[in-house]
Amino acid sequence: MDCELFEKVSIDDTDKRLFVTRENGNERYLHSSCNMSPADVDYEMSFQKSEKVLQIFDMNQESFEYFIEKYGETYEYLYFCGCKSIYDFSPLSKLQKLKAVKISWNIRSDGLWDMSENESLTHLAIFDSKMIIRNLKLLNTGKKLKYIKIAGDIFSKSSMEDLSAFENMDSLETITLYNVKLNNRDISFLKTLPNLMEFNFEAGLLTTEEIAYICARYPHIYGESLCAYNKGELPMNVRICGYRKPSLALPKGEKRLQQYIAEFNALVEKYKTEELTTDNSRTANGKELSEYADPIPNGDLP
Repeated sequence: MDCELFEKVSIDDTDKRLFVTRENGNERYLHSSCNMSPADVDYEMSFQKSEKVLQIFDMNQESFEYFIEKYGETYEYLYFCGCKSIYDFSPLSKLQKLKAVKISWNIRSDGLWDMSENESLTHLAIFDSKMIIRNLKLLNTGKKLKYIKIAGDIFSKSSMEDLSAFENMDSLETITLYNVKLNNRDISFLKTLPNLMEFNFEAGLLTTEEIAYICARYPHIYGESLCAYNKGELPMNVRICGYRKPSLALPKGEKRLQQYIAEFNALVEKYKTEELTTDNSRTANGKELSEYADPIPNGDLP
């Protein structure tokens, strides 16, 4: 059970959804507002809510802090959807049982929180929250995190400075990045993730050389774009993996596709050979060479 659990909560699962409602005769209806008060929280929580799983809508900072203090202790899975007015998620650090957090459509918070006290937290998803995605420097305080998914705005990709926030996360097994763009594509962070098994990203996030390098040096890591090409957006289309690489319509583009595959496979073999050469020359006079001896690709195929 992880962040995908939230996608399975339907509109009829009222015990797993928290939002401000208003009375209309004998019926209650959704009242969308970011002005949820502590009194609103108490009122909504009186309707036998789940004590483990909750989707929370349109909560502001005051009601968020009140909810965490009074009700948060038992929760394992929390999804903050459209809680645009929350600007500080640090109260989450108090929740010892918390296993998964998803935050979407937040516009006020400029970062994460110190997760070092969240010893049960293994899953984190951040969707369409540009200021948080831009500042992930507290990400690696989540020492037990296994699964991280970052997804920007589908209409204008969210900027990430680089991928250094993932460094030294020993428990991390899966990274998924969608609708983001990198100012610095340094992939050396992969050296510091001993348990990473899956790295998913859009085909154009990294250069072809960088993707081939990962395939050569980290063959145990799976990724839907860690290959020469993947499925395109349209039937019978393929997307060549690499920054600014094209999509091809098949069968018309079959010849070009085979050329790209051959070039990609040649790059992978090149980096495998360089790895052997580097390993054989790693020591000099009995001393370990600098970690920067490994060539990190910084270009792309023409």
